[in-house]
Amino acid sequence: MSGVLVVSLRAALAILAAGVFAAQILTPVLASHLGSPHWEVRHLVVPYSVAGIVALFLVQIALVALWRLPTLASTERIFDGVSTRWVNSLVYSSAGALALPCLVMTHLLFIVGVGGPGVLLTLCACFIGGAALVLVLVVLRSLLTSATCDRRELAHVI
Repeated sequence: MSGVLVVSLRAALAILAAGVFAAQILTPVLASHLGSPHWEVRHLVVPYSVAGIVALFLVQIALVALWRLPTLASTERIFDGVSTRWVNSLVYSSAGALALPCLVMTHLLFIVGVGGPGVLLTLCACFIGGAALVLVLVVLRSLLTSATCDRRELAHVI
C-alpha cells in the first residue's frame, strides 16, 4: 500500500473523527432542543442522548481500527493474527453503533408510540443499511482469515 494512500486515508479518518467528536458534544444539546418542547418525549432526552453518545463512541472505536489496518497493510503485516483482531473490533463496534439507533427508534415507535412515518423509514434504512454493512465486514473478515491461512501454508511450502 503506497504511502500517499495511507496518508490520505488517515487525513480523511482524522477529519471524520473530529466530526464524530463534535457530534458527541452536540448530541445532548440537539436532543434537549428537539425533545423539550414535546411533553410526551421530554423524559427520554437523557437516555436517548446517552445512547447517541455511546453509539458515536463505538464509531470512534471503529475509526481507530480503520486507522490501524492501513499501517498493517503497508508494513506487510496484514496477514498476521493481529489484523484479525482489529477487523473483529471493527465488526463488533460497527454492529453496536448500528444497533443502538435501531433500538432507540424501535422504542420510540413501538413502546412510546410517537414518531411517524419518517421515524419508521429511518428505522428501516438504519436496519437494512447497518445489516448490509456488518455482513460485508463479516465476509471481508472471513476472506482475511482465509488469506492468512493460505499465506501460512505458502510460507511452509517455501
